[in-house]
Amino acid sequence: MTPPRRSSPQFTPPDLQPDRAFSVLAGQLQSLQELKGLRYSEGEAKEREWTQFTAKMIMRAFGSHSPNKTNFSHALSTGDYYATPYGGAENHGLNQRNYDARIQAYEGVLNSCLAELRIDMPEPEIQAVFEPGQEYEFYRAVKTILGFAAKEILVVDPYISVEMFDVYADAIPRTVSFRLLSANVPAAVVTIAQKYASGGNLQFRGTNAIHDRAIFADGRVWVLGQSLKNAAQKKPTYIVEHDETLMRPIYEQIWTKAATLI
Repeated sequence: MTPPRRSSPQFTPPDLQPDRAFSVLAGQLQSLQELKGLRYSEGEAKEREWTQFTAKMIMRAFGSHSPNKTNFSHALSTGDYYATPYGGAENHGLNQRNYDARIQAYEGVLNSCLAELRIDMPEPEIQAVFEPGQEYEFYRAVKTILGFAAKEILVVDPYISVEMFDVYADAIPRTVSFRLLSANVPAAVVTIAQKYASGGNLQFRGTNAIHDRAIFADGRVWVLGQSLKNAAQKKPTYIVEHDETLMRPIYEQIWTKAATLI
């Protein structure tokens, strides 16, 4: 009797739009940070819950046969695993190393997923010129720029206020390195920056060698006509994308020589 032929698993196509998938997986990357640094005995239950939902979202974002889904499956078993002899003691050190390795592997897969989704997402249009009174439109444009970054943000602004943290900083995920370069820094700004820095992703330096305003987001840069704290209130201003390769070396050199505030 001829054995029945095995059928290939049915392909499940993606059903999440790139922008929605990006939002969900970015949220999972953010929540993954809460699993870092935990003892494996404390974190494994939370890890299981996190992986179950994340695996479903990756499949919905890319489909069941996607390399991203395969890579996430591999991440689930990252580490070294040995059979424990009958009556042998639990190897807590190995369990902890495997737990930490899995968390790191999940982070790598999600960053790759987000980079791929970003390519397929329509880029939001950024208004270039802002009339007096268009403070909200300016705010939305800056938040859009900050949202472009997956790895690092560098904000250069000689005149900042607590608005930098109260209004703009929540657009920067804690997984993104955030550098702030300013001058004339009020004590109130330092105080709130110290509180923000407890999240682990902020470096703050001061220098008198800057005059212009700029925002670097990964490999791109925008020049701002006015400081963030009062842009478009009473005078017109602008946001213009510039040549990042020309500007980056200049501001990196200034950053290196600037005084560390936080």
